[in-house]
Amino acid sequence: MAVKISDGNDAFDMKKVLSIVGRMKKKYQEQGLLIEEPSEYGELKGIITGTRSGITVQTPEELKNFKSPIVNRLGALYLALGSITKPLGKFIEKLKLSNSIGFYLYSANMPYSAKQWVALTAVVSLLSAFIFGLISLIAIAAMKQPNFALLPLMIIGALFFSGLVMLLIPKQAAQARSQKISAELPFALRHMSTELRAGISFYRTIETIATADYGILSEEFARVRTEIEEGTDTKEALRHLALRTQNKALRNAIMHMIRALKTGGNLSEIMEEIADDVSFEIQMKIRDFSQKMNFFGVIFIFLVIIMPVFVGILGGIRNTPLPAASLSSIPLTPEIIAFIYLVMMPLILILLFVYVRAMQPKV
Repeated sequence: MAVKISDGNDAFDMKKVLSIVGRMKKKYQEQGLLIEEPSEYGELKGIITGTRSGITVQTPEELKNFKSPIVNRLGALYLALGSITKPLGKFIEKLKLSNSIGFYLYSANMPYSAKQWVALTAVVSLLSAFIFGLISLIAIAAMKQPNFALLPLMIIGALFFSGLVMLLIPKQAAQARSQKISAELPFALRHMSTELRAGISFYRTIETIATADYGILSEEFARVRTEIEEGTDTKEALRHLALRTQNKALRNAIMHMIRALKTGGNLSEIMEEIADDVSFEIQMKIRDFSQKMNFFGVIFIFLVIIMPVFVGILGGIRNTPLPAASLSSIPLTPEIIAFIYLVMMPLILILLFVYVRAMQPKV
């Protein structure tokens, strides 16, 4: 008798789940990948049933076997400093921020398990703290009146900051991946709609998108195709894509596809309508960005053109040797002017560039 498990929406045949897991485990073992099962059903069963979108591929000790030389060295360092890195890794695993690492690694298609990323975080944090502490020590020692009281706090701060950055990288990578999908999604949906209207099967349509030049979107559909080939039901494979993607438009499109497959709706018309909605949303984002750039242009002209000229004029008057100069009280000495032009202005330009990049719609 087949055992059924449910996630609130659909029931899953546990025999079928175990059969799929067996095939996937055999495939990964042939590729030299190890699969851990920390729970009763394991990571793979969680992915197949949709209860967890994550897969543990390798252990931290196998970081030294990666093709990347940097990862190899970090893995070797993790093992060499095991008495320090392993307790630090266990501490990092207990942090709330670490709970979602496995999901974001899976979503970003990064070839690391959650435990491996925690190990890398521990090593990178220690290295960053050591390098920053060494630089701070040299800088403090070079002072006329060195004060080493703050050095431990600075080292701890560097350790914390570098660890936080490492833990946030998978999420940022997953979100960057989803942003790249937005630009290709309307064209891919219209492509699928055209093929379905021509009578091509839905699986062949998925296969076409997977092999087409749609960037990250083609990679995601290739993952869907692989799951289907390994025995996963088409609707479940699509639902896994909806669960792991950070792109809301793609998630909505996938859910509409699943609903149409269940109810027998016209997929080609549905995807054409979704493509129109996505295109309209992109147009609205571009319009909003253009309106914001109108105001930004005024700020840019003032900070980058008017302010430097104004500082130059006041500095010239302030430092003129003529006795008639009445603005000698203005604190615009040659040193301050050099600081403004060489430090403040480049910093302002960098901040403006970062602001525009952050506000720019990813289409």
